[in-house]
Amino acid sequence: MRAVIFLVFAWSFIFANTVIHFDKGWKLVGVPTTLNDMRGFNNSNVEVVWAFNATEQKWEGYSPEPSISQKISDNNISVLNSLQPWQAVWVLSKEAWGLKIQDSNSHLEPKNNSIVLKQGWNLVTIPNKAIVWKNFFGDAVVWKYSEAWSVNDDSLNFPTITNIKESEGFWVKSEKDLLIDMGEQLSKLSTFDSEANMLSYLREMQTSNFYRYNYSNATVNDSNNTTPDSTDGTTTQDGQKDVDATTTNLQETGVDESDILKNDGKYIYSIDNVSKQIFITSFENIAQKNYKAINTISTSQQGSIVAMYLQNNRLILISDTINFYYSDEESARLTDEELSYTNTYKNKDNHTVEITIYNVSDVNNILKLSSQTIDGTYEDSRLIDGKLFFITKFNPEIEYDYPKVYVDSICSTLNLQEVYTACSYSIVPVGTGAYNQTEDCNNGDDYNKYQDNQCYIYHYDKDGRTWKYDYEHPTIKREKLVPNIVSNGVTNVLLKPSNLYAPQKLDQAASITTISSFDINSAQYKESISFLGNTHTYYASTSSLYLVSSEYPLYYGFNDFTQRQMIYKFALGDTLSYKGKGFVDGKMLNQFSMSEKDDYLRVATTEANSWGGIGTKNSVFTLQENNKILEVKGSLIGLGKENETIKAVRFMGDRGFVVTFKQTDPLYTLDMSNPLNPKAVGELSIPGFSRYLHVVDENRLLSIGRDANVSTGRALGLQLQLFDITNFASPQLVSKVNIGDSNTYSSAEYNHKAFVYRPSDLMFGLPHTDYIYESNANDYQTKTSSTENFTIYQLDGMKIKELHTISKAFSKNYWGDDKRGLIFDLNNTTYGTLFQGSDLVSDTILKGK
Repeated sequence: MRAVIFLVFAWSFIFANTVIHFDKGWKLVGVPTTLNDMRGFNNSNVEVVWAFNATEQKWEGYSPEPSISQKISDNNISVLNSLQPWQAVWVLSKEAWGLKIQDSNSHLEPKNNSIVLKQGWNLVTIPNKAIVWKNFFGDAVVWKYSEAWSVNDDSLNFPTITNIKESEGFWVKSEKDLLIDMGEQLSKLSTFDSEANMLSYLREMQTSNFYRYNYSNATVNDSNNTTPDSTDGTTTQDGQKDVDATTTNLQETGVDESDILKNDGKYIYSIDNVSKQIFITSFENIAQKNYKAINTISTSQQGSIVAMYLQNNRLILISDTINFYYSDEESARLTDEELSYTNTYKNKDNHTVEITIYNVSDVNNILKLSSQTIDGTYEDSRLIDGKLFFITKFNPEIEYDYPKVYVDSICSTLNLQEVYTACSYSIVPVGTGAYNQTEDCNNGDDYNKYQDNQCYIYHYDKDGRTWKYDYEHPTIKREKLVPNIVSNGVTNVLLKPSNLYAPQKLDQAASITTISSFDINSAQYKESISFLGNTHTYYASTSSLYLVSSEYPLYYGFNDFTQRQMIYKFALGDTLSYKGKGFVDGKMLNQFSMSEKDDYLRVATTEANSWGGIGTKNSVFTLQENNKILEVKGSLIGLGKENETIKAVRFMGDRGFVVTFKQTDPLYTLDMSNPLNPKAVGELSIPGFSRYLHVVDENRLLSIGRDANVSTGRALGLQLQLFDITNFASPQLVSKVNIGDSNTYSSAEYNHKAFVYRPSDLMFGLPHTDYIYESNANDYQTKTSSTENFTIYQLDGMKIKELHTISKAFSKNYWGDDKRGLIFDLNNTTYGTLFQGSDLVSDTILKGK
């Protein structure tokens, strides 16, 4: 028998209200907090408590009974007076009882974030909320008792430990004195020596995570991207420069990013998810207002096309698909068409991503070169010098069958009628599980027994017998633990034990993030590398890929909502390789919160407290890889005024720019030339805030953001701002353009790809939508119409000039495709075009250029 640990999930959980239950007999447990005395064990049901002093390799004892306490003293055994969070104890109980622990600081916080081991034997526990893998202590021998002894050494003739949980006591034999940092050890990544161990780990992680109530983490779709660097013009498929056209706005030169609109200098490719095709036209045709397709590529994907690349006569399409299929019972009710589809996909993973590569050297004779399907969902990608680096996420699946166990418990003897009546529940037939609480309830002896003994985990049959599901001994009905890749009809497992990096912490979402590489010239899949982590923010330089996670491990405190994020680094060479990981305090805004220069990673974060924007801290860190660790080498703390958060970031060379906001917009200029000592050298406070920063040159900085009410901070209309940064220590606002009002929206605020910029003549543009609302008799506003626009501007010295606005009401309902603008020159004339799928409109901007 073993102790059952549970947390009371309510707002009182903030104060770490924990109950450890003891059955009659011996229990080996840990108490997840510091006990400065033994009053909690001063209970009539306790006979004796034994701890092991690892420093002296001797036992210490405590008993609330004077006679036993005297025997401890008579045998020259030290009295147990206190316990550290990592110390475990043997407890002999006469009857079942519960130890209630109340602490004003949650034991989830990093204050209990270490384990002290001494050379020799140690009787310890996991001091914070975690379930860890059996190899947590490396080569050290670990013995655990839970109904029977088990050990982490497969060569011994004992059951094998699969995991170690918080408050479970266990023995560790250490070869030397060690101080184990829980955060460091929990997040340490290592691979597997066999497929069996890899699958065992994934199975254990999925099972552990199944019971965890995930109250703090959510996947973040990083759509709030921002920043520049487009190429200077484009080239045609035969290598001849044809038009001076804008292309996808990139964060880093040489690192291509996917988009829904691409061109090669002659032909333009646009994703149309309404018709599930790629619409192809030419600059010459749209200059003549001929909007008919030259050709189209129809796709067979069931999902939507989420990304597209065009490089070296190769068009790469990426589609994210959800395959809906049914059980045999449900299939009996399907139509023939539905049944055909179900039979086609019933053996596939529910989520798949398809990568299709075409040869478009002859736009009239497009050839499909390859098709690969990967189990999971699409996260992000980059294309560098003919190599596509592709990030997917896969969630292992296990379907369980839980046996029903009848138990004799105090819950069986409670008068449930009185419990429900005292709690003002409406009474329903026993066994239905239905009830309705009508008012607060926290009184009555039966109710207190009901709560203290966790009677809510039990069910009652029609005869009033008590039973529960045995979640500890499930039967696996079906499982799929690793993703597959199907390349041109051939299926292979995507993961290898030697290329899957896993942390020691099991009680996290069992999400496998995989980086796969493809050679677009040969149209072939090359290799993959994976790790356990639910990542959400991605940045790539020409040589490295960084992935960010908020989950390994969880870092926060309920009292002040402190937060940390993990950064994983992978090298993008001839082969993929894991380089290391590191922590930063706070949360990044988006991919532009990161930038690599001279082997240093620069990171900007906001650390927020009290579940919101109160007591914020804005920082910039520099990190460098050293022996698999991204070490913090420099920091700049305290950007922004009280309660401000970062709204925009841009690093460019030895310079950095950070915008914070609450009511006004401080723009900070940063000197990043010394990565060991980043400095804020300039500051400018103005109304509103910037979301996107575009470095024009060493003297000018352009931004897209919002005007705002100075007194309240309420966001108003869109605005463009131009800053003079000639004197880097004293940036000045020199030009501003307001666009619409608070009902005007532009995806360029959040997605840098919606912003187009041409460095040859400093011309740029952004799409925006103007929504029109009318108030009814109850003063409730309803949207009545909207106008789609693409406005083109040009920088003239230190001034923003508005050149032209293209407007159109698109005929289709594009649920998956954003709008994109395009600026190009042809036959001595400048044109602007607004695309949405296969809908487009073009106008002349300037003639006689």
